[in-house]
Amino acid sequence: MRMDILSAVILGIIQGAAEFLPVSSSAHLALGHSLFGLISPDGYPGFDVLLHLGTLCAVVLIYGKDLWGILKGLFTAPKKLIKDKFRLDALLYNERLAVFAVIATLPTVIAALCGMDDLSDTLALYPAAVGALLIVNGIMLIIADFCNKQTVTADNVKYGHALGMGLFQALATVPGISRSGATVTGGMLYGIKREDAVKLSFIMSVPAILGACVLKAPELINAKPDLQTLAVYGAGCASAAVFGLFAIKLLVFVSGRSKFRYFSFYCFAVGAYAIYRGLGA
Repeated sequence: MRMDILSAVILGIIQGAAEFLPVSSSAHLALGHSLFGLISPDGYPGFDVLLHLGTLCAVVLIYGKDLWGILKGLFTAPKKLIKDKFRLDALLYNERLAVFAVIATLPTVIAALCGMDDLSDTLALYPAAVGALLIVNGIMLIIADFCNKQTVTADNVKYGHALGMGLFQALATVPGISRSGATVTGGMLYGIKREDAVKLSFIMSVPAILGACVLKAPELINAKPDLQTLAVYGAGCASAAVFGLFAIKLLVFVSGRSKFRYFSFYCFAVGAYAIYRGLGA
């Protein structure tokens, strides 16, 4: 089946909304393909690159000022760290966030080098497994709602906080575990305030998404899509960006009201249905 603009827009909506809401975009794409016959982006070389590019645009539009400061901090922080014996409190706010982003990305890089992507691709073929992981994701969101003793903010995070949230992000490589849900929950378990954990989660997403785009960009280039295909892909990218913006705003709103449990109920329902269908009931 050839992908048309409507199909591309639907995939973009799923990617954009579920990438930032704590419900796992990879799970929704996998279940949509296996249970409902939704066109899989995997069959269209480079299409997932543009979906990720759309979600990246959403983060940049909302956190552009912070990201620009972090980019500059990447060049100024190393010298200060060496001079001050790697003390984070000697760094400016954006420099500290730059160090945080680098350290938080390392576990995901290591997981990718160890073949986590292959495991994820295999799990995506089994709806029951994806459904079970969605239920695990829902449990994590409930745990996040009951974390009430956070004192750490984005401007005083330490190495351990970055590594801890990074480990949770690496776990989210598998379909069913939401990257945003896992990292926010992880941050709160490590004592970071909910609103700051959400912000740090979005900042962490930039190198992760950018890395995925860079690694898969050759697929798009080698596919040499024609103008009609590029128009279809562009529609998917645009819808991912628009709904990504909406999802970020919604999660920021929800994070101030301790209501992640509503997302957990959704994960339980979809996860249970996926297990039911996956087991052939």
